[in-house]
Amino acid sequence: MAALVSVSLASCNRAAVRIPGASLAFPPTSTGYAANRTFPFSVAVAMPDDRRSEHYDETVAGTRWKGCRTDPFWLSNARSIIRDRLVAGLVESKVFAHVSDGEPTAGDVVLRTEIHAFCSQAVGFLILRVAGISALKITAERDGQVLFEHKFERVVTDADPQYTGWQATFIEQAMQVTMADSLRELLRDVFTSLEREASGWSGAG
Repeated sequence: MAALVSVSLASCNRAAVRIPGASLAFPPTSTGYAANRTFPFSVAVAMPDDRRSEHYDETVAGTRWKGCRTDPFWLSNARSIIRDRLVAGLVESKVFAHVSDGEPTAGDVVLRTEIHAFCSQAVGFLILRVAGISALKITAERDGQVLFEHKFERVVTDADPQYTGWQATFIEQAMQVTMADSLRELLRDVFTSLEREASGWSGAG
């Protein structure tokens, strides 16, 4: 069942129809990912580069959902949220020995992110389907050498088992939760790939 709202809506993207104060802060998430091995690298996570305007209307994760102009952030910043979740997830997962969001020093692995999509859409009439849409290009480099470069995409709707919110809720809150859920699932894919590929990096031991 899609998110219920108390207003009459046309069958189109209604992400802009939001109720100020109805939502909570961007939901905390944890990927729950635990590495099988910790690699002896210091990783500096750079502030993401927001490229969303270059990727509007591109389909994401092989679904009908596309990169969009709507997101539910009123007082927060998408770049900071993604950087903070990357840092927290990497620390929690223990893929690498040391992780920070500070300036890199010589020999550090620098993790760079391009945001291609990070938004939410609400589509329907009276009963809406809400989707959180995330697409990030992740690059790891050390001393100018690219070690890892992949694009990751995830879409989570309020009908998916990965959705952690309520079925009857305000549009704004459903947008927040589906975005947080899609980012969580995407980051789990990122950490899995980093752990798999880091074993081939020089100095992995």
